[in-house]
Amino acid sequence: MWDYRPSAGELLDMRIASGWTPTPTSTVDGEVVLGHAACLVTRGS
Repeated sequence: MWDYRPSAGELLDMRIASGWTPTPTSTVDGEVVLGHAACLVTRGS
């Protein structure tokens, strides 16, 4: 599918474009989006 190794941002953008949304995980600090998708939360999306 890729002619090169895509960045984490490119992979995340592709997932979002296909309708995927990050799922929060329950932690002792409350519901938190983990991994690279957490940047969506900090960008205010």
